[in-house]
Amino acid sequence: MKVRFSVVSFAPPGVSLAVIGSTESLGKWNPNNAVPLTARLADTRLRSEPDFHSADIEIQSNETIEYKFVERGSGVKWEDLGGQKNRILKLDKLDEDAHRITRKNEANEVVLLLPVERFAEPGGSEGDHTARFYQGVKERGDISVRKILRNLFVGSCPRQRSHIDYLHSLGITTVFNFQTEEDCKRNCVAGIGMEEDPLAVSKIYESKGMQYIWMPTFDMSTDGRAQMLPQASFLIAEVLRRGHVVYSHCNAGVGRSVAAACGYLTFCLGLSNRQMQHVVAMHRPVAFFDFEAMERARPHYAALFGKIATAASGEGGYPKDGGPDAPDDKSREEALETLAL
Repeated sequence: MKVRFSVVSFAPPGVSLAVIGSTESLGKWNPNNAVPLTARLADTRLRSEPDFHSADIEIQSNETIEYKFVERGSGVKWEDLGGQKNRILKLDKLDEDAHRITRKNEANEVVLLLPVERFAEPGGSEGDHTARFYQGVKERGDISVRKILRNLFVGSCPRQRSHIDYLHSLGITTVFNFQTEEDCKRNCVAGIGMEEDPLAVSKIYESKGMQYIWMPTFDMSTDGRAQMLPQASFLIAEVLRRGHVVYSHCNAGVGRSVAAACGYLTFCLGLSNRQMQHVVAMHRPVAFFDFEAMERARPHYAALFGKIATAASGEGGYPKDGGPDAPDDKSREEALETLAL
C-alpha cells in the first residue's frame, strides 16, 4: 500500500527533507538511503515561512514501522522527539476510508494519508510556531497570502494600503477578519486611523467594492476558536455559494483564520479531518490545526445550521441547486483533486 508521509519544516533554502525508518522501504536507518520528500512551496515561500514536504511510499500492510524525519544540508539533522523516541506507524490502526485518496494516474493508486507532522525540535508550542513565522512578516511589513481553493485564501493581516490593493487584484471580494480590537490596533493598516478606530479599514474595502466581515476571536484560544467556528464556517459557505472570493485573516494567518477555513472544508464540504489537514497544509504550511476546537464546534454547528456534510457524500443540510455544478460540489471536488495529483 502507498502511504503519504508529510512534514512541515522551517529548514532554510538548500536543506532538503527526507524520511528514514526501520524497514527497507525507509532506508533501514541509513541516512544515505532515506527517502527524499518533495517541497511544495520551494522557492516561492517567504523567508520566515515553513514548507510542506511529502512523499508517497510503498509500505507492506503487515508492518509496524518506526521512523523519523531528517533535514539534510551540510549534514543530517534528526528530529528531536525526546530521548530515543521515534514515530510509530501501525497500518492496521490507520486503514480507514476517510484517510484514503485515489491518485490521478494510470494505476489509480490508493494512497493512505498519515497526519501532517511538524518537524520535531525544541520550541514546538503554537506560540513558538507562530512567532517564528510572524515576527519576520511583521518586521518586513509583509502580507502573507496563500490560496487554499480557487475562491478561498488565507493569510496575515494587511499592513499597508497596497496590501488591500493586492487582495483586490487577486479577485477577493469579501474579507473575514478574526483579529480582536486590540489586535487591530497593534497590527493594522498604517495611516488610516485603525489605531483609534479598528473599523476605519472597512471604508477602504468599501471604496474598492469589497465586503468586510469582522468576527473578533481570542488569539491562541481553543475556547475562542470553538465559539467562532460554527458561525464563521456557515457564513464563509454562504458567501462562497453566492460567487464571492474570500480572504480569511487574523494577525499571522496561522490559527484563527486557518480554523475558519478548516471548519468550512469539514462542516460544509464534508472533508474528513485528515483530508482537510492535507489540503490546508499543502497550501498554507504554517497553519496550526486545532482539532479540539473543531470537535467542540461540530455539535453546535449541527444544532444551529442543520446537518453537517459527510465525508462519504459531501451532502450538507443547507438547500442548494444540486448536481455536479453546485458550488459546494465544485469546491469539494477541487479540494480532493489537489490531494490526488
